[in-house]
Amino acid sequence: MSLKERLKESRKKAKKTQLEVAEAVKMSQPAYQALESGRNQKSAFLPLIADFLGVDPYWLTTGTTSESNQSEIARNKSNSSCKGDIHFAPVEFRSADTKGRPGNVRIPIYKDVKASCGSGIENFLEDASDYLEIDPVLLKLMGVQINPSHLKIIYSAEYSMYPTVAPDSPLFVDVSDKDPNNLKNGNVYVFTHNHELRMKRVFVSYGSNTVKLTSDNPDKNRYPDEFITNEQLNEINFVGRLELALVKP
Repeated sequence: MSLKERLKESRKKAKKTQLEVAEAVKMSQPAYQALESGRNQKSAFLPLIADFLGVDPYWLTTGTTSESNQSEIARNKSNSSCKGDIHFAPVEFRSADTKGRPGNVRIPIYKDVKASCGSGIENFLEDASDYLEIDPVLLKLMGVQINPSHLKIIYSAEYSMYPTVAPDSPLFVDVSDKDPNNLKNGNVYVFTHNHELRMKRVFVSYGSNTVKLTSDNPDKNRYPDEFITNEQLNEINFVGRLELALVKP
């Protein structure tokens, strides 16, 4: 059974419309329709969709399941009334003093830190305000391939990186990838520059000594490309590379 078939079957059993599913998980209806029509084969929203429809997120994502995973989901649901916890699928935002489950990883969250995708806002990483406790297998299903210990979660601020990143979306940032001499060309990086926390796609042209900082938003009148030299690149304090954005169009 394909992903689109699993989605249709689950939605019909839950007696939900496509619009109801999309609104429940804060994604656009066209984006959900792309999943259910088969035009898109994966999405970071699948765990949220699974939780809303009451199905196993592993099964919805991969087509397979296990008794151990079903037990884990049952434990999550039975504990969903615990004070201070916010649950969706097997993902939990848990308070820092809550004891986690064996095997899960804890990723620090900086709720008040927002990377402006445009001109920038003054804000910096300080003490974590919360933690995301999550199964590392689920992280891989969401597309995260790096060691989870290298991740920090901040938030986006506005529309210059849209549709890659939408405002107020959680951003999983790989803070181990911040050496300006070893950037992954064409990737999105979070950095501080002139006391502002910013996010741009970085293109380094070593032959021409030119670095282009660009927004994904096609409106270049509002979000023009910026050009600096390789020497100026070393003046930028890189926070890390964007590994995953939970886009909420």
